[in-house]
Amino acid sequence: MRPGNFSAVTGACQMVRRDVFEQVGGYNEEFAVGFNDADFCLRVWEAGYRTIFTPYAELYHYEFTSRGREEANEEKLRRWKREQALFMQRWPEFFLDGRSVKGCQS
Repeated sequence: MRPGNFSAVTGACQMVRRDVFEQVGGYNEEFAVGFNDADFCLRVWEAGYRTIFTPYAELYHYEFTSRGREEANEEKLRRWKREQALFMQRWPEFFLDGRSVKGCQS
């Protein structure tokens, strides 16, 4: 894989200048756990910036170590489904015709 523009990357490996983070309003707290990183990246894109992926960084992310899996808890599963619906409502162009952000890979 080569470096390039992507629609979004996981929040666990995001690096962003503070002024850009503040410009777009940081993470949307309506996305308590899921989709906050993707929503953030897409708002950064709308502001005229890009999300760049590099395969040269080596990161370790243990997603479920601290919070557990959604499937194991009915309340967490409901929250995840609510956040998924909100994300799909906020970014319908990614679900209606399968497009990615223009100029980016998804």
